[in-house]
Amino acid sequence: MPTPFLTSKLFDLNIQIPEGIDLTINQGGTSSGKTYCIMQALFIVGYMNPGSVITVIGQDIPNLKAGAIRDAQSIFESSEFCHQIISHYNKSDRIYHFLNGSIIEFKSYENEQDAKSGKRDFSFFNEVNGIDYEVFEAIYSRTKVHTWVDFNPSSTFWLTDRRFESRVGVRTIKSTYEHNPFLDESLVKKIQAYEPTPENIESGTANEYRWKVYGLGEYAPLEGAIFNRWKRGTFDESLPYGFGLDWGTRDPFALMKVAIDSKKRIIYVKQICYQEGLAMSNIKKIMARNVTDELVVADSADLRGRIDLMEDGYNIFPAHKQGVGGIVSRIRAIMDYLIIIEDSPDVERELINYVWIDKRGEIPIDKFNHALDAMAYYFTHIRLQGNT
Repeated sequence: MPTPFLTSKLFDLNIQIPEGIDLTINQGGTSSGKTYCIMQALFIVGYMNPGSVITVIGQDIPNLKAGAIRDAQSIFESSEFCHQIISHYNKSDRIYHFLNGSIIEFKSYENEQDAKSGKRDFSFFNEVNGIDYEVFEAIYSRTKVHTWVDFNPSSTFWLTDRRFESRVGVRTIKSTYEHNPFLDESLVKKIQAYEPTPENIESGTANEYRWKVYGLGEYAPLEGAIFNRWKRGTFDESLPYGFGLDWGTRDPFALMKVAIDSKKRIIYVKQICYQEGLAMSNIKKIMARNVTDELVVADSADLRGRIDLMEDGYNIFPAHKQGVGGIVSRIRAIMDYLIIIEDSPDVERELINYVWIDKRGEIPIDKFNHALDAMAYYFTHIRLQGNT
């Protein structure tokens, strides 16, 4: 059928679903038109599939109103085609009713159990990085035909942690502001001003992080990121290794396998456990599966836990901690090394999100630091022994 809207290439990519694909990931910079194009596609999908249920999910209703609902209203109000295929819009229930029995409904869900109510043929997660993985999985697994998601890659989250882009049946569409031919020229200039060209650097508008995220639609270290020298790789099993341990109750319990190549100045890290709410009995099972007589350096805050593990025969020592000044000193020592991580999604997430909260680089954020603290405990212990 002829396209009844003014559309872009991004619309074409979202409406044309290859065989065997059940999830389309839209990763893109600001103003690339992701949400608008997907909403256009959903009106076509509802028309072409009579009686279908299409659910648009957001973090909460205010976010939906500022995003997908606003775009849907703009498309509906400006399109004669939409007025011909839709009988009415129920504003209180936030549902578009089609003449052929299809509906587009806008929802938010508090938790996984709430999300298990109802099934649908198609679903769209607007700004999926603001939605819990458990809610996503509950709805995605109950969507019969196809699911779309969109997000700005301002930081990694569960979608990247769980390597969705490499799964069978999943495709990723990356977009930038250049995919949006209808973008106002003033916004184009604002985005282009972030590019670190000599002219923009001189004028003071250049911002590498914002250019990568909002201009190129790519992941980038956050502004003020503490650790920039890291990459995915393979743990060097030929090196002596041990474990760093950070206790957690409300925070995650983090157990990291760590090896240090002092000559090449590389720290190797492999995530063994990163989980909240573990009882000591569960921690002991994890230790038994992964640790024998290797050195374990643990957060000194939990004396009882450390004694428990010592009584079980583990070679465990308390971490050297000296307040904020000690943290900064530890950080600066690690910054001299390249960090290579293997199969460590939570370490990767922390590396990306662990930032300085002051411009002088003297106070680190007290978040995204559980796996990194575990790594640092082992590194610092070895360093103080004169082995790095």
